[in-house]
Formats: sequence, C-alpha cells, structure tokens
Amino acid sequence: MANTFVASRTHVIWGVCLPLAILIGYLLADPLDSGSRAVFVLLAAVLSVPLVLKWHHPLLVFAWNAAIWPAFFPGMMSLWMALGMVSFTLGVLNRAASPANKFYCPMPVTLALIFLAAVVVGTMISTGGIGLRMLNTGKYGGKGYFYVCFAIVGFFGLVSQRIPLKRAHLYAGIFFFSGLTEAASNLIYMVGPKAYVLFNIFPVMNAASMASASWGPTAPEGVRVAGFGLAMLAAVSGMLALHGLKGLLDLKRPWRGLILAVAITAGAYSGFRSLMVLCGMVLVVVFFMEGLHRTRMMFLVAAVTTVLGALLLAFASELPLQVQRAISFLPVDVNPMVRQDAQSSVDWRMEMWRSLLPEVPQYWFMGKGYLVDANALSLGYESLARGVGARWEAAATAGDYHNGPLSLVIPFGGLGVVAFVWFLVVGGRVLFLNYHHGLGELKNINRFILAYFLIRVVYFVTVFGSFYQDVFIFTGLVGLSLSLNGGMRLAQPVEAEPVMEQGGLAWNDY
Repeated sequence: MANTFVASRTHVIWGVCLPLAILIGYLLADPLDSGSRAVFVLLAAVLSVPLVLKWHHPLLVFAWNAAIWPAFFPGMMSLWMALGMVSFTLGVLNRAASPANKFYCPMPVTLALIFLAAVVVGTMISTGGIGLRMLNTGKYGGKGYFYVCFAIVGFFGLVSQRIPLKRAHLYAGIFFFSGLTEAASNLIYMVGPKAYVLFNIFPVMNAASMASASWGPTAPEGVRVAGFGLAMLAAVSGMLALHGLKGLLDLKRPWRGLILAVAITAGAYSGFRSLMVLCGMVLVVVFFMEGLHRTRMMFLVAAVTTVLGALLLAFASELPLQVQRAISFLPVDVNPMVRQDAQSSVDWRMEMWRSLLPEVPQYWFMGKGYLVDANALSLGYESLARGVGARWEAAATAGDYHNGPLSLVIPFGGLGVVAFVWFLVVGGRVLFLNYHHGLGELKNINRFILAYFLIRVVYFVTVFGSFYQDVFIFTGLVGLSLSLNGGMRLAQPVEAEPVMEQGGLAWNDY
C-alpha cells in the first residue's frame, strides 16, 4: 500500500509565501520599473480579494463622492468607477447563484437606465466610435461615454445590497462626507512638494487651477481654492442628512451650527458663485420641507440673515478677493476687478449659448456624440492663446458648454433628453415615496435625499451642469435611497407590515 503524503496548512503557506517574498525582494531592486509596478498591483489585487468580497458595498458607498483617483488606474478612472463594476459583477453572480438575491430596484427605474445606456452606446457607435487618446486615435472626448456608463453600472452596484437599518446613518454619513476629499488636492498644493506624492491618490486638477491662477492679476490674494467649494457641499449635505436643519440650529448643540458656518466660510474661498447659490438653495428648501417656517425658528433665521446682510453691505469690499467673487451675485459692493472678472465669465457663456441655440433643432432625434477632432481642438486652444479666438469657441469645441440642457441635447439629441427625463421622473417618484412611506428612523435622510435631488435637477437646468459629469449624482442619490429603504416603499394599511415593491421583501430582519 502506497504512502499518501498530506501537506499541512503551514507547509502550504510557507511554500507560497517564501517564493513570493523572494520575488518581491527582487522586484524592489527597481520599484519604478513598469513591470515591477504591474506585479505589485497584481499582488495587491489578489491579496485584497477577501476584503473586497466582504466590504465592496460599503466601500462603494464611501467612494461614490470621494475624489480619489489612483494613479495606477487606467484612463484616470475614479475609485467609485472601479468599485461600481466590482459591486455590479458580484451582484450579478449572487443573483445567478440564488433567485433570492435580487437587486433592490423597481422595474421603471431599471427600464429607464437601460434605455439611457442604449442611447449612449447607440450614439457612440453611430458617430464614429469611442475616441480615446490612450488608443492613439485622432479623436478625443470618449471619456464622456465611460462616465455615463459607469454611473449606470455603479447604480446597480449600489442597489445590489440593502443597507442594514442599524447602519443607515453610518452609510449616509460616509456617502456624503467622503466628498470632503475634494479639498485634498488644494491642501497638498499648499503643503508643497514634499506632499506631492499624494497626487498618486488624489486628483491634481484643483491644484493645477491654483498653480495657474497664482500668476494672474489678483494673485495671490485672489487665488480660488476650488476644492473647498465642493468640500463645503459635502459637509453641508452630510450634516443635513444626519441631523436635519433643525438639528443644526439646535442651541443645545452649538458645535453643529459652528461646523455649518465654518464649512460655508471655507466654501466661499472657492470663489464659485454657483456653488454658493447651490448651497443656499439646499438650506432654503430643507428649511421649508422641515416646516421650520411655521415655528419660532423663522424669527431667529430672519434675524441672523438680516444681521449678516447688513455686515456684507458694510464690509463686502474688505473681504478676501475670492470671497468677494463668491458673493458677487448679491447686491453688495465688491472690488471692481472682481466684478469685471465675474461679469466676463457670464458674458462669454451667454455668447456661447446664443451661438449654439440655433444648432439645437438639428439634434431633435440623435446628437453628435462626444467625439472631438484633435486638430480642431488644438487649433481652438492655439487661437485662444494668440488672442484671435473667443474663449467660448475653444470650450464649445471641447464640448464644455457650461449648461446642463445643452450638454445633454447636443451630444445625445432628443432621444437622450427623453431617456434622462424618464429617469428623473421615475427616480424622483422613488425618492418621494420613500420619503413619505419610509421608516421614521430614515426620515431625515430620505427628506434630504429628495430635497437634494430636486435641487440638483433645478440647478442642472437653470444654473450650471455637465451631463456626463453630473449623471452619477442623480443615479447615486436614487441608488442610495433604494439601498437604504430596501427598494421603493409603498403605502400600507395601518395594521399591515410594510412591504417593498421589489421582490415583496419585508423588514423582518431589522
């Protein structure tokens, strides 16, 4: 009888780890070599599989609004895009393994997103393909298609699992507060070259805008800190979602109001009027949705607003130039140079919109897509640099319309408008029903998600928008609501147990 050799777990571990350690030690001799980095990334990916299998969904919730762009990801892919694909893939595999593992998404929303994806892919195919610089083609602009598709895939990753009720506030917090990482790029630039290695994790765009503005006529006093504006929105959104405006104005917890004031003050240093308008819209709409206008809080808010308005009227011209630009839409006295800069920003946008509006009827059915000819784009920027071309011409050539409706109808035509409006309608209905019929523990969160969704729609249409950059905001809000509520909540009889539309799943496990 032959002897059978049985290897213990310890022998297997040593047999794998020792050769691996030797390989890593050899590769560390030249860590900057592309082959060495590829091996490191592969090893990190393999070793992280158990963590990803367990934590992919909370990681996706965190990454959705986080400004994290790992340098080793291809094509400037954001972390939320990669995790969205992972969560979607695992959700499909779980669904294939057991019919009980369903996506918490009602059919109307699914159909709307499938139609939107079909319009995007159909437009891409019919207008010349993807067009990526990484493929060494003569066309640019293909990243817009990927952004929209990732937003749709990531949505299904969000709704692939239900968030436990006991962790609802934690998930909502990390979803919104992760946007504070938008300020990381500016902070790294302020620290100096010693911190530049962190640009391998955080995007460099905001820092680049600071560096270029440092040579402008208003530098250094007028250098805008763009990331602070987006971080302000993250802080305000997270606080409102968790505590509501009533909780932020609670005099027994003054630190909440202090955090709100600090966030808005820091956001003003971004110099972006549109972000200040958006923040103001959020606060006003939540104030009325919570019914605070019918309480004594109305008098307190009115008094504080009056005092702040008087102070701005008296001292607006003494504020830092970035802050003056951020509040220049108000009837206050600001530096003439700041006023001129803000007005010129409006003028060239208005000129671009007037020039583009006559072209809109030709896109009544299908748009022109995102492809941009590399030569035309180069000539546009060269003309701008030589002073013989208008700023809006270069922006229009690059597809940067600074207008939500134009950024939708020109690339995707009437079909794209129908698809996106369809999603907004069915997604808004989901948020409305979840707010009215959701559990009491989720009242603040559901109310804020609905308010923020509606405000972003109005902001997209009337103030500023870029379809491929903003679509993930709308899919993320709807996906978070469905994951938190376990689907779309429906009205139930008084004595009946609440039931979700998706799969008839009850809340017995809470």
